[in-house]
Amino acid sequence: MGADSYLALSNDGFQYELVDGVVVLSPSPTPKHQSVLAEISYQIMSHLKTHPLGSVFPEVDVRLSDEIVYRPELVFIRKDRVAANWRRILQPPDMVVEIVSPDSLRFDAETKRGDYERFGVTEFWLIDPDREDLRFHRLEQATYKLIEAPGAFFASEAVPGFVLNLDEVRRSFRPL
Repeated sequence: MGADSYLALSNDGFQYELVDGVVVLSPSPTPKHQSVLAEISYQIMSHLKTHPLGSVFPEVDVRLSDEIVYRPELVFIRKDRVAANWRRILQPPDMVVEIVSPDSLRFDAETKRGDYERFGVTEFWLIDPDREDLRFHRLEQATYKLIEAPGAFFASEAVPGFVLNLDEVRRSFRPL
């Protein structure tokens, strides 16, 4: 199946992705997963309210090619590119966040990471709540470089001026 056919499917309430032309069903996210997503979304959206540099979209289809449509947990698109991607995201986002589950770790860390790199996503964040692991990849000369985030903060280059509070994200890994 091609991306146009995939994107024309009616919404049946389930989450799918198009991987190498094959429609793949994803399980519903867990409360833990959604807690992490909410925290990261809140931090970025708070920054964007005072610094309107672009838009952040949770759980939206991202068409990378005719055979690849992923639905990352969160994407950021710069202001000058939002209008061209308003109806559908047809260009690689500036930043992608994937929050992994035990079943998706290898796919997210290898396959999706490779595709995001190949299609030019500037930053790729891989968040693993179960292992309490946060990895940040930045595109440098068409290759992802793992960016160390020692301490309590990570400064994004894809979202100018934004600094992610890692302690708050780690707090979202556990129930109150």
